[in-house]
Amino acid sequence: MTKKVAVIGGGIVGCITSFFLIKKGYEVTLIDQSAIGQEASWAGAGILSPLLPWNYQDSVNNLCFGSADFYHSLSETLKQDTGIDPEWIESGMLVYDEYDKDLGMNWCQKNNIEIKQIQIEKKSCLLLPHVAQIRNPRLLKALKIYLIKNNVVMIEHKKVNPISDSNNFIHHLQVENNINLEADFYVVASGAWSSNVLNEIETPKIRPIRGQLIQYPAIKEKLPYILYKDDFYLVQRQDGVVLGGSTKEDVGFDKSITEEARNSLQQKAESLLPILKNYKIENQWSGLRPGSDGNVPMIEKHHKYNNVYLNVGHYRYGLTMAPKAARIITDLITLNG
Repeated sequence: MTKKVAVIGGGIVGCITSFFLIKKGYEVTLIDQSAIGQEASWAGAGILSPLLPWNYQDSVNNLCFGSADFYHSLSETLKQDTGIDPEWIESGMLVYDEYDKDLGMNWCQKNNIEIKQIQIEKKSCLLLPHVAQIRNPRLLKALKIYLIKNNVVMIEHKKVNPISDSNNFIHHLQVENNINLEADFYVVASGAWSSNVLNEIETPKIRPIRGQLIQYPAIKEKLPYILYKDDFYLVQRQDGVVLGGSTKEDVGFDKSITEEARNSLQQKAESLLPILKNYKIENQWSGLRPGSDGNVPMIEKHHKYNNVYLNVGHYRYGLTMAPKAARIITDLITLNG
């Protein structure tokens, strides 16, 4: 008999987890309090690498390794199956920062990652030629269609009540409007809202961290790479549109955009790429990242409930960590199923 899995949270982590689960033959229901494929997953810039990976713990980087290749393959599948191109591009990333050059070079050599030291305007920069990007709104749109075509049941705009049971096994979850969601296994992948679903003092707090981005219209000039300096990046899409981001603001569940952030991001963007002074910002938006200590997520079986699994707290790198995190969760469910 086919086992059922309910995935709570329809961002990129929940969608990729659902993708792996259906490949293993599970019957999947994906539920979100908003629309599937929105929130922070939609709002990000789609860079498929940690920014300055040598500044992160091995546990973070290990979850990110291989994601660019995974999304390259997935993009081809989605293009064929849905007609939507997620625009996977191996852009490379040029790092202008004042940084520990030896640390960066040594880390890349140790991890077999190509890196070059080049001169730009008489300044030494690092080039990571194989850093890729993907246009995440298109990725999520295509992935949603693909999952529906492969019989994933989607429940949108419905909140799941906090998990609460005196036993160590969850038989069903209560969803608003008196809906009971029954499954053999439950995966919490609710991003910044995960603590609301788990509702436990023992669970490390996942807190929302607002990130704001700005968008310039398509520019005539083609950027050869993703540009990065002083914790700020510029990413150009295939159609010439340029994104700049992002802020990190601990403001709770406030998704509003601010003039202060707009001005700060604009100043950084036009300092990094002066030709942007010739263009007006055409859009600004925000997303709430699931903040966690050290950017280290929780990808594990719940300590109390035997059929509940956590895939939460990926902070800035949910997109990049999603493939390996999904594999881990799928393997855990298969092992315990």
